[in-house]
Amino acid sequence: MAAKKFWRCNVCNDIHYGVAGPEICPTCNTPNAYVEITEEEAKKVMGLTK
Repeated sequence: MAAKKFWRCNVCNDIHYGVAGPEICPTCNTPNAYVEITEEEAKKVMGLTK
């Protein structure tokens, strides 16, 4: 079983946690826009840290 990671849409900054990023962003409908990011970056984008 593959490990889950954090993914961020390059267009709208939508955060996804899973084995892979969505093929189409559910927020902005952009295809293939997700890149893998660290947990720290995900928390920053979500406003959980400064």
